[in-house]
Amino acid sequence: MKNAIIVSKDAHWRTVMEGTLLARGWQVAAVAELSAGDWPDAEHVQAIMVDAASIHGEEVSEWLKSGGSKLTIPLVMAPDLSHAEGLAAELEVADAEEKKSSPAVVRFWGVRGSIPSPGPDTAFYGGNTSCVELSADGQIIIIDAGSGIRPLGMNLMGRAAATKQPLEMSLLISHTHWDHIQGLPFFVPAYIPTNKLHVFGYSAVRHHLADILAMQMEPTYFPVSMDDMPSHPDVHEVDDHFEIGPVKAIAFFTNHPGRCAGFRFETSVGSVAYVSDNEINHEGQATHLPRETADHLMQRMIDTLHGVRILVHDAQYTRAEYQTKIGWGHSAMEDVVEVAGAAGVEHLVLFHHDPMRSDADINRMVRDARAYAVEKGFSLRIDAAREGMEIYL
Repeated sequence: MKNAIIVSKDAHWRTVMEGTLLARGWQVAAVAELSAGDWPDAEHVQAIMVDAASIHGEEVSEWLKSGGSKLTIPLVMAPDLSHAEGLAAELEVADAEEKKSSPAVVRFWGVRGSIPSPGPDTAFYGGNTSCVELSADGQIIIIDAGSGIRPLGMNLMGRAAATKQPLEMSLLISHTHWDHIQGLPFFVPAYIPTNKLHVFGYSAVRHHLADILAMQMEPTYFPVSMDDMPSHPDVHEVDDHFEIGPVKAIAFFTNHPGRCAGFRFETSVGSVAYVSDNEINHEGQATHLPRETADHLMQRMIDTLHGVRILVHDAQYTRAEYQTKIGWGHSAMEDVVEVAGAAGVEHLVLFHHDPMRSDADINRMVRDARAYAVEKGFSLRIDAAREGMEIYL
């Protein structure tokens, strides 16, 4: 694990820079000033990043003089936050181009749970509701149609313009709560007659999916009906095992009020699982389901997730918060880490962030989750889902 110290008197700068480095696998210590005599150990700290707008060069010079020895790790004076991603990339040793040659990538377009939550406190991780893209083996697979599907649609239109080819897309709906379907009426590619949109739902979760999706586009709620979408989306209800082109998929129940599905995908280069809304019962506490049913669902889910490379999982609460949310259908971060570790997951992505959770709160959750994994002895990479984030398999 790489370690960095970031220094700024600006709390917002610290939040954004910390989040940027956390997303690249760094551990981060954020401080407001450079303290004379507080000299980093090069064996444990690999970089220092300083906010040039709030920490003057004279302060840095004085601090360097106070160290009594030569600084042997990079010290980066960051001009402003617009350069945060580029500066973080400069510190990387991995070959990003090699990663981008992969035939499969997971992209995050909406990461928030329950309701869109725009604003300055959520701008870094994003406020759009659930929407994840898996682009793999020539397939465009979209998982859930929260408000994040709107920016995804705009991006897909740009890709189509560049290739001068129509789009063929597969949209999987985990369940029909609003935060997972509310963006569909605003999905621009569905209004292009040459495009093709296939919609899939798990038949064991919800019958008559086409009718339910059409209801939110009735004239009372929206000026264009689903039947009038020029791409004429077709809706399929699938069983436990199905295929999207060469990508094999498994659907399974999760523990969530009103029924909900999770999905596992097998691509040519690895597996991805998506579990957006799921309540992991902590220490046998009761939920909306009978105890035996909940235990059965949990064991089946762990078996299905075994050995998956990337797991995107609901982590809406901390364990302390969960005590007052039992039965709401969402998980505590600590329990998600335990399940991922038990299932031998390689990379856990915390997802479905609570609408009240700020960027700084999510940074703290990532730090705590990584520390908890170490405490439990799990070899597990942990990140928080962020709009615009890409993970190459």
